[in-house]
Amino acid sequence: MELSIAEWPWRDYREGMLEKERKEVVACAGKQVQVFHGTKDNVPLVLCHAVHGEGEELWKNCNALGCPDFSLAVVNGVDWNRDMSPWAIPPLFKDDTPLSGGADAYLAELEQDILPGIKGKLDASPSCLAIAGYSLAGLFALYAAYKTDSFQRIVSASGSLWYPKLMDYVEQHKISDTMRVMYFSLGDKESMTRNPVLSTVEDQTKRIEEMMKAKDIQTTFVLNQGNHYRDATLRTAKGIKWMLEQR
Repeated sequence: MELSIAEWPWRDYREGMLEKERKEVVACAGKQVQVFHGTKDNVPLVLCHAVHGEGEELWKNCNALGCPDFSLAVVNGVDWNRDMSPWAIPPLFKDDTPLSGGADAYLAELEQDILPGIKGKLDASPSCLAIAGYSLAGLFALYAAYKTDSFQRIVSASGSLWYPKLMDYVEQHKISDTMRVMYFSLGDKESMTRNPVLSTVEDQTKRIEEMMKAKDIQTTFVLNQGNHYRDATLRTAKGIKWMLEQR
C-alpha cells in the first residue's frame, strides 16, 4: 500500500540520510581513511589503524556500547609489519615475517599528511586527539605517545607489548607531557604460549600500565576472555568508550 505524504516515515528517512552523511572515505597520502563524524562539532577525534577495513564494525560497536560523542578516523592501507613496528626484529616463528621497524617514518607521514587531511574534513577542531589500536597498532599507539605531542589519550587493546627491548625503551625515554589517559587490555589466554617472547605480554603490559599510573596519567588494565584473535573490534571499542568517559 502506498503511503500518503502525511504518513511517510520522515523521521526514519531523515535519520538514515544523516547516518550516511556522517560517513565518508578520504584519500590521504595514498591511504584510504574511513571518517565517521560525531553528531556535534568540537568532539574528540579518535585515530585507528585497520588491517582489513574494519572501520564499519568498529564504529557500530562503539555506538552499540553507548560511547560518548566522538569522531573516528580509521586508516587503511598501512604496511602492518613495517609501519606499526618501532624497530626491526627477526621473525618470532619459523617462516614468519620479520618486522622491519618503520614506525618513525610512518609517524612523520601521519602527522604531516594524513592527520591534516582528516582534520580538514571536520567541521571544527577536535576537543582532543586520541589514538587507538589493536595488536601491533596498540604497540604503535604507545610508541607514538613517546615520539609526538599530538595525542592526549591512547587505547592499546591487546597491544603487542611483548615487543623485544620495549621495556628498556619505556624506562629510558620520556612520554609526552600531553598524555592524560591510557587504556590497556589483553585476552586472558594471550600469555599462555610456549613462545618465550610472546609469553611476556601480560607481565610487560601490567608493568607499563603501573609505570604510567605513577606518572599521574589516568590508566586502567582490563583482562578479557579469550586469546589474541577474539573480539578485536569489540575490545577496541570498549577501550575507546572507557577512554572517552575519563575527564
